[in-house]
Amino acid sequence: MNIYLENFVKEKFLSSGKALDLGAGDFKDVECLKKEGWICEGVDKKNGIDLEQIYISKIKPFDLVYSNYVLHFLKNKQSLIDSAYENLKNNGWLFLHTFHKDDENIKNSLTEEEIKNMLKKFKNISTKIIDYLDKEPGHNHWHKILEVTAQKA
Repeated sequence: MNIYLENFVKEKFLSSGKALDLGAGDFKDVECLKKEGWICEGVDKKNGIDLEQIYISKIKPFDLVYSNYVLHFLKNKQSLIDSAYENLKNNGWLFLHTFHKDDENIKNSLTEEEIKNMLKKFKNISTKIIDYLDKEPGHNHWHKILEVTAQKA
């Protein structure tokens, strides 16, 4: 599981709950959370979900909605933020990793101010930049990751 997501879950949740992964990819994070006792749903274009549109789950509300490295792919970035908000229970948490605007390797990434403007309905918004060495085959370069956490107001 994404180590930053794992640490966030340990910090914010005393017990398992319900989680939604927007842009689940290989569903690795979903499977890891399930092993920890979470009820999870993962959605991705691979299973027919277009995150350019607002997605509403049939099993909402969720304690946690998260998305890792999806936002920069979307033309309608606000749809992912709105999907998170609509699927969270009150005081539920959003955890988001995307690429920061200063990352030289990724196009369509965001600044902290741009993402904060998208999160106007949320409270307890926190952002931080993480320098991350990508050692995946064929990569071996640094990324600037924008980590965003926020709570549904």
